[in-house]
Amino acid sequence: MLVKDFIMKELPVLKSFDTVEYALAIMDDYKLKHLPLVNDGGIYRCLISEKDLLTIPEPSGTIGEPVLFAPSIRKNSHLHEALSIMTRYGLSLLPVVTADGVYTGAITRDKLIDALSELCNAEAEGSIIVLEMMPQDYVLSDIARLVESNNAHVLNLLSHQDKETGRLLITIKIDLEDASPVIRSFERFNYTVLYHFMEKGMVDDLLQQRMNELLHYMNM
Repeated sequence: MLVKDFIMKELPVLKSFDTVEYALAIMDDYKLKHLPLVNDGGIYRCLISEKDLLTIPEPSGTIGEPVLFAPSIRKNSHLHEALSIMTRYGLSLLPVVTADGVYTGAITRDKLIDALSELCNAEAEGSIIVLEMMPQDYVLSDIARLVESNNAHVLNLLSHQDKETGRLLITIKIDLEDASPVIRSFERFNYTVLYHFMEKGMVDDLLQQRMNELLHYMNM
């Protein structure tokens, strides 16, 4: 998924002659903490933050061109790069520019969250299993094989290393609402299943049905 698929072109930009008061009002209207400043030729100059504006003592004064901080990204970059930049600097908005520095739009934090949700199949039905292991024990093909041996498919897989223990946390989303067979397979092959999140399993539903039938019979 590339940045160009999520560019927002309707967001306002600032000019050097805009006042501090105007810039703050626009940020409030659009619920943003940053806005790009461009010149008359549409060239991106820098990113103006709400924090910087609030330090200016005269609200009616103009912004000027304080070229201090100008993060940006190209339209053919991957969303992972956009996420890295926005997280590193705590941005609410990241300008998208051409090779010549022309501003073409921006990607916002909210838009990025929507894009990552789609990338991760967050809204797809299924179950989530979290495995814990040492980095040297992580073999993606083995994990996929165990999932697929239970007629399931991996919809998404994320890995994260715990800084304190050094162990890997592998979060797997599969397309089964009842992940019980997959969990049993992992445990059978000595994987540590740290957490699992799923709808009430089909096996549990069947047991509950039988329990209800038994209670009904005993009450007759």
